[in-house]
Amino acid sequence: MIKSGRSSNNKGFSLVELIIIIAILAILATTVLLSIMSYLEKARCSKDVYNAGLIKNALACYDYPSDFQGRNVYYTDPDTGETEVYERGWVYVDKDEIRCSDQSTALAMIRFGLVVVSPETESMLEEHEQDPKRWFPSGPDIDYVRRSGIDEYVFKNNIKVHSKSTWNTYQLDVYMDPDDGLCMGASASNAIRTNGHAKDANTAKFFNEQLGFTNAKVTPIGEQYRP
Repeated sequence: MIKSGRSSNNKGFSLVELIIIIAILAILATTVLLSIMSYLEKARCSKDVYNAGLIKNALACYDYPSDFQGRNVYYTDPDTGETEVYERGWVYVDKDEIRCSDQSTALAMIRFGLVVVSPETESMLEEHEQDPKRWFPSGPDIDYVRRSGIDEYVFKNNIKVHSKSTWNTYQLDVYMDPDDGLCMGASASNAIRTNGHAKDANTAKFFNEQLGFTNAKVTPIGEQYRP
């Protein structure tokens, strides 16, 4: 008698084969995840550079008064050892807020539409733009939120640092150089800030390259550049 039916030669996966398959899947998943994270970080950095470019344009286009009320900066040339003093203003951005060093940089941001205040506040800033003693609003006013401990105008809106791992702060600067007149520069840092501005030369250099600045110039707040 001939038995009918089919015999099966199918075998299940061995434990070793399952381990290899799981390992391969884990590697593929990690690779895909890292690629996605890298893409997202590049997108966040692009947004930061775009916003920084807007700030750069605002500072470059503003008509600064002859008596610009910036902050004194002492710069020592690393090659010659000579020290020079010039006026600097800045717009500082971190993951939470924007800080303008003086009336003129605040007005530049307002006029370019990057921060918003009431017409009364804008008028008072303009009236006191050349006063050595800075005028501040008595309280929050739309984007303006407070006066910092070093007399900066602090604003909050959607301009903030979006990068998660490339930099945690960036800053755009205007310089009143004794010889060259108005110059611009920038800085960025991914270091942990403990006391004052944390220097991070590599991040600053990369950030400045993104904005088109060259020619390194070291100042007390980190690596600075100007065209």
